[in-house]
Amino acid sequence: MSSNDRRTPQGPARGGDRASSNRTMLLAVAGVVAAVALTMVGGVFIFARDQPLPKVTPAPPLLGEAVPMGEAKHVAPGAPLEVVAGQPPTGGPHYPIPENPSILTRPADDGKAIHSLEHGIIWITYRPDLLTAKDLEVLTAVAQEHARDVLMSPRPGNTAAASVASWGRRLNLASPVSRQAVEAFVVTNVNQSPEPGVR
Repeated sequence: MSSNDRRTPQGPARGGDRASSNRTMLLAVAGVVAAVALTMVGGVFIFARDQPLPKVTPAPPLLGEAVPMGEAKHVAPGAPLEVVAGQPPTGGPHYPIPENPSILTRPADDGKAIHSLEHGIIWITYRPDLLTAKDLEVLTAVAQEHARDVLMSPRPGNTAAASVASWGRRLNLASPVSRQAVEAFVVTNVNQSPEPGVR
């Protein structure tokens, strides 16, 4: 046998052992990584499960009496509206153009005011002959404080001295007018409407 025919059995075998060892090591590392990942996921799940659910504070109930009303749709200016005599409307068919939040010295157009209510605005109306100067000061102060969200106007056809309306809700008030009642209605009922926040 020549020297060229001699083989060293240790060479190939040693390389195969090294590859096998590397595979074993990689499998072991992968197993450890998977075990750690599963442990972490399980820990997060247990932690999340044991945490108390956040408390959701329910919205306060809307103030005033609920008022039945028709469909909120646009009608031509001057078209008949669903308005109960003696009461400011709180919704239903209305004119395409709303009244802007403001303090008016003239009666607002019911059809425009209803559109304002649809946008979440509060409408304060009053009957001048049943209101005292102090009552008017109270209503004006609230309207000024919430100028972005309140429309105020006289409405001689009202039965009550003052009425505060939001979409689908109305609060009638006698003299002397309670500022606290008007303020609470405005804060609670503002933007509780089909198109809230449109200004």
